[in-house]
Amino acid sequence: MKQNEELTLTAQQQEYLNWLCIAPQERVPNSKETCAEQIDVDITTPRRWQKEDIFVAQRKTAVDDIQGSPERTQRLLDTLYSKALEGDTKSAQLYLQATNRMAPPSVTISSNKKTVDLTDAELDSLISTIAEREKANRNHLKAVV
Repeated sequence: MKQNEELTLTAQQQEYLNWLCIAPQERVPNSKETCAEQIDVDITTPRRWQKEDIFVAQRKTAVDDIQGSPERTQRLLDTLYSKALEGDTKSAQLYLQATNRMAPPSVTISSNKKTVDLTDAELDSLISTIAEREKANRNHLKAVV
């Protein structure tokens, strides 16, 4: 096989890849065997294709494009939002997390000394301050949900 042929999919491979990228419950035909017949290849051929580096790479790219689609993300967020309004607290939490409305505030503790120069008491005090802020954030999140 020539070098440039190894970098692209054939029309049959592309058709099979497109079929694989459809949600299983929405695929027509609904089985790999029938799909292989439809694109006029032996059933073992798509299995072999799925092991080839170029096919794996193309499939990963296609799946990433589908999963990262702004339209899909928006539909999902809209569904979470609707369920949250109906009283589903888990959907509300997921929606708020996904939209960064529930992200805990960042904790910033500063000292004029280098860490190695801190006394044990100063270090304990800094750790205690961070722990108290974390507890307060967790209590706030529990109250929201």
